[in-house]
Amino acid sequence: MLTSWRSAWQQHIWLLEGLILAGSLPFLLFPNRFVPGTLLALLGLIFIETVPVLFRWRPVQTPSALDVPLLLFALILGISILVTADPDLTLDKAAGVLLGLFLWRYLNRTVQAAKQWTIALFVFGVLGLGFVSLGILNASWLNKIALLAPIISRLPNQIVALPGQPGDGIHPNQTAGTLLFYFPLLWSVLLGSRWKVGWARWLWLGLALLGTAVLFLTQSRSGWLGGAAAVYVLVALWALSQHSGSPAQRRLLLLLGALTLAGLAGLAVIGPERLVELWQDPAQETAVGSFGSLGFRQEVWRWTIVAVQDFPFTGIGLGSFRRVIRRLYPLGVDPGYEVVHAHNLYLHTAVDIGIPGLIVYLAIIGLVLGLGWQAARHNTHVRPYALGLTAGLLAYHVYGIGDALAFGSKTGLAFWFLLGLITTLHQVSNATVEAEPEVSLPGVNAPGQLANQR
Repeated sequence: MLTSWRSAWQQHIWLLEGLILAGSLPFLLFPNRFVPGTLLALLGLIFIETVPVLFRWRPVQTPSALDVPLLLFALILGISILVTADPDLTLDKAAGVLLGLFLWRYLNRTVQAAKQWTIALFVFGVLGLGFVSLGILNASWLNKIALLAPIISRLPNQIVALPGQPGDGIHPNQTAGTLLFYFPLLWSVLLGSRWKVGWARWLWLGLALLGTAVLFLTQSRSGWLGGAAAVYVLVALWALSQHSGSPAQRRLLLLLGALTLAGLAGLAVIGPERLVELWQDPAQETAVGSFGSLGFRQEVWRWTIVAVQDFPFTGIGLGSFRRVIRRLYPLGVDPGYEVVHAHNLYLHTAVDIGIPGLIVYLAIIGLVLGLGWQAARHNTHVRPYALGLTAGLLAYHVYGIGDALAFGSKTGLAFWFLLGLITTLHQVSNATVEAEPEVSLPGVNAPGQLANQR
């Protein structure tokens, strides 16, 4: 009797862990609203990582190449929390990062088959739809490009108020950065999969077009750069994943060559002198609006680099950038304008958690990209998803050249979910290659169309 009860409990412990994780979500996304609830949520996270293992309700996770980098990242994160001079800001960001890390580990433990991965993908999609919808409803829309002004004027603004939301609304650049986690995935699955149900393909096409339109309307130049990189990387990855010399690979390489020539032609038309002029005098008007924000970024970057030099090992403290950059440095930006992050993912990571933190972070991203590529290369069933997610991760880091979703930001939860989907897809890919079962990922019950064209 006791043995059967213990066995049943071991089989369903993942459900209890999931409920605890879901229950902690609102308290960790908005940790300063009800601190006792936040502390309980943090205790819940500790519980799901320790108690089930100590009581042998579930086995210890299988070691992976990510274990050491993640342990180092956690230690560095702890140091950046201890050195902060602004614990209220650090609590907000630390809770978000911890939620993301524990979510990633939970996915790695529980997602072992295609059906479970499909459920996780659905949750990821719902999460993204919620973030983007709130970003559209609450956006502080900007009029950078005259051609889009009539459309922008008709878009909603400030309908739903959220705790901690800026008084002037959510910046469209943040929405653009979040969209990049989904934009390549939508197009990769649409173009590389075979759908058994006709309406499902039309629904997916609608989502892909809607995501592209929203990315365009954000008028985020960093988002557009990331979107262009996503398209280019997606074509390159699809080409590299095909059999050498196959008709599909030749077509994709021709398309990649055409995109490369188009990019070089665009640079030639602009000319190096014009680029230097834009950098030195960024207030100039162009076809994509004024580049006055580049001057603002140059000022922020300049003093962020100084801050990194001053605090190279520990950083200034997780999440404390907005105050420390004003407190210690003569930032030449209107004092009434709150500079919440460094407007560069790499600089912001270094200033938040130190140069060692940046190195470990990049190592983790490199390992995850490698896992995504392995899954795509060795299993045609999951290839559209693996390439789409991998391209999304790369696109976000191109976006990070001129902007950032700071560690612990609300929409940053989608980033950690994305990492979890890639690493678990690698697990699912290996399982399906070894066992060769019928794969049930949406749209890929058979190998993708591009994979078949060899």
